[in-house]
Amino acid sequence: MSSADITAIRNSVEPVVTTEGLLLEDLELIQQAGQRTLRIVLDLPDGTDALNLDRLAEVSRAISAALDEHDPVPGPPYELEVSTPGATRELDNPRHWKRNVGRLVRIRPAEGERYTARLLEAHDDHAVVQRWHQPKKGMPIKYLDPERVEYQHVRGARVEVEI
Repeated sequence: MSSADITAIRNSVEPVVTTEGLLLEDLELIQQAGQRTLRIVLDLPDGTDALNLDRLAEVSRAISAALDEHDPVPGPPYELEVSTPGATRELDNPRHWKRNVGRLVRIRPAEGERYTARLLEAHDDHAVVQRWHQPKKGMPIKYLDPERVEYQHVRGARVEVEI
């Protein structure tokens, strides 16, 4: 699929998403084993709330109507899949970090070992996290002082699901 096709699809979908107060996170047309799927990922623009399923279904219907009206997807039929980034999303930009304040994150620094910490704050160029350690099994967890993590020094970070 050409970039012009993706742009046409985006131009049909984005106004609907924006009107609904959401953000178009990702859009791709995938072809596997003869089946085509238009995958659209939506998110809230800010805050730490989650996008609930009822709201996602409502927006999905509006997107489907816009795609039917404008017919920007060339070729054979496709299946529409509208979802959210998910609980274990990759933190690729400051907005992703800000959306996940309060959660556990697994950080892979450019140098050093991976670690898990609580995300306390997120800013445009850095985050503040708090690590902990358990000196011995059965002993209470000791929380370390909060530390500043510059995004430019992070090779990768992902939200961890808490059990």
